Amino acid sequence: MATTGRRQSASVIAQLQASPYQFEFFQAVRLLESTILTPGDSSPYANSRLGSATQPCNELVRFKSQTSLAFVSADVLSLQKSEDNCTADTSEGGTNRWEMEVGFSGLAGSQGVLPYFMTEVVQQELKEKNSALKDFLDLFNHRHISLLYRAWQKYQLPVNYEQSHLRLEKETDLFTQVLASIAGMGTSELRYRLPVPDDAVFGLAGHLGRQQCSATGLAQMVRQFFGLTVSIDQFQGQWDELPTDVLTRLPCTVKPKGVNNRLGMDTIIGTHCFQAQNKFRVVIEPMGYDDHMAMAPGGRKLEALKAFVQLCAGVEMDFEISATLVTDQVEPVQLCHQGATKPLLGWNTHMSCEQKCGDQVYISLSADQMSPDEALPSA
Repeated sequence: MATTGRRQSASVIAQLQASPYQFEFFQAVRLLESTILTPGDSSPYANSRLGSATQPCNELVRFKSQTSLAFVSADVLSLQKSEDNCTADTSEGGTNRWEMEVGFSGLAGSQGVLPYFMTEVVQQELKEKNSALKDFLDLFNHRHISLLYRAWQKYQLPVNYEQSHLRLEKETDLFTQVLASIAGMGTSELRYRLPVPDDAVFGLAGHLGRQQCSATGLAQMVRQFFGLTVSIDQFQGQWDELPTDVLTRLPCTVKPKGVNNRLGMDTIIGTHCFQAQNKFRVVIEPMGYDDHMAMAPGGRKLEALKAFVQLCAGVEMDFEISATLVTDQVEPVQLCHQGATKPLLGWNTHMSCEQKCGDQVYISLSADQMSPDEALPSA
C-alpha cells in the first residue's frame, strides 16, 4: 500500500532487515516467527521452535554475537537471510532462515562474559580471515540467546496465545487453559459446545469465575460480547409443575389413607406452584429493524445469546428474552418469501393499527423455545 507521499510502503520484515537497530530484540524475533507461521504462507523457512530439542539448522533464526569492544546502543545489529549447508529436516519447514547479530549478550565483545583478552584473540583471528573461533563461540551464543527468548516467551500471555494458534497446536497454551478453568470450561468435555467461540468467552473469565452472576454483571457481559444494550428484570414469577409425590390425594382403593392430606401440614391444592425467585428476563432495548430481524428465532445470533446467558446464569435459573421494537420501524406485513419484509409469525407480523407512533412492542421468547427448523419434523 502506498504512503501519503505516494511511495510504496515497505513491509515490517523489510523495515526490520533495513533498520534492525530500530527494533527491540524480543519484538524482532516475534515478528519473524509470526510472519513465517502465518496460515497460507508457503515460505521455505525453517519453523521449529527456538531453543527446542532440534538441530539448529531447523530453527528459524540463527543468533550471533558482536565481538567489538565499542559501546553498543541497539539490541539487534544486523539481520540477513542465510542458508546453511547442513542437512535440515524438511518436515520442520524449509532450509532458509534468518541470521541475526545481537549486541546485548554473548561470550565475547563489550557485553561478553569472557575476559577482554578472548575478544582480542577473536578480533585478531578475524583480521587474518579465520572465523573458526568466532563460529565456535557462536554455537554457545545461539543456544544461550535462544533459551533467553524462550524464557521470555514462556511468561508472555499474548505471545503464548499467538504462537499456539499460528502453529495450529492441538493442546492449548498454559494461559488459555488457566482462563478456561476460571471460566468453568477447563476440561475438554466442556469445550467447543457453545455456538460462540470459546476464546471469546475466556475474556470474561473474571465474571464467569464468580460463584454467583449479578444482574449488572450479566448486562455488562452481554453488552460487551454482543454489542446489545440490555436490562435485567429480576423476580419474574412463573408456575412450575409440582412432583407427583408431593401432591395431595384423597383416600381411594389404591391409597386407602390418601397421600399428603393432613390439613395445615402437607395438604396442597392444585398441581402447580408459583415461583418468583428462579426466573429473570433479559430485555433488549429498542434497535433498528435490520438488527431486530437478525435476532429472529432460529437465527445464529439469538441461539448464541441464549447459550451465553445460560452459561453465565447457570442451569438452575430460568430466563426469557424480550426484544423491543418501536412501532415506527414496523414494516407492513407482506406475503413474500424473500427480502427484509419476509413475514415471521410472532416476530414481525404486527397487524394492529391502533398503536401510536413511538410506542414500543415487546416480544418475549422463552429460553427453551425451539427454532423453526427444530420444531418441524424432518421429512
